[in-house]
Amino acid sequence: MLSSARSAVAILSLGVLAAGCATDSGGDEPDTTIADAAGISCQRVESFAGTLRLGNRTPMPPAEAPADRAPKPGEAPAGVVYPVFDAVTLAPSTDTDADRVVFTFGGDGSIGWSARFVDIAFRDGTDVPAPVSGKCLLQVDLSGVDTGDIWTGGSPVHLFPSGASETVEVFSYPSENHLAQTFIGTRTSTPVITVDTADATGTLTVTVDTAPR
Repeated sequence: MLSSARSAVAILSLGVLAAGCATDSGGDEPDTTIADAAGISCQRVESFAGTLRLGNRTPMPPAEAPADRAPKPGEAPAGVVYPVFDAVTLAPSTDTDADRVVFTFGGDGSIGWSARFVDIAFRDGTDVPAPVSGKCLLQVDLSGVDTGDIWTGGSPVHLFPSGASETVEVFSYPSENHLAQTFIGTRTSTPVITVDTADATGTLTVTVDTAPR
């Protein structure tokens, strides 16, 4: 199990043939998982998943109704308190030509995440595609979260790069049944996607870069 001061990194790369591997240095370096797939097909890369742990990692138990009164008509008991997906931003990386999509969370508990390339950006439980463009479409699922005020009204957060970019656009949807989904369209057909989670800062960063030729 990773300590709160360390981060976990997963890399999805297209255009290079190599065996997947996982390493644990046992020191201060983060655990790293790398996988590559031959060719330039965005859909041939297996999904990667992990967990981001915030504050008190044990979710708050459901609150019971006070014993001295009966619940009011239509009143539902309070449920588990989930971490909150507070914000998503898109910006160039500080040290490379890559882009960084940063997800920021608050509260306590554990958030499950997964990242995979898809043919069509369908939201969970629907057959209506998200209107996201790009040569490759990356789907990022966040489970066990509620969403914050920037998603008021249920509309997605729609982000565009401010200049030359490896990313075409980002659609980030509010959570439904504690599942929040984001779709990232890449400008390149050979993207390298790095997912870096940092427990201490409550962030998950998706970096979009181009595979070397």
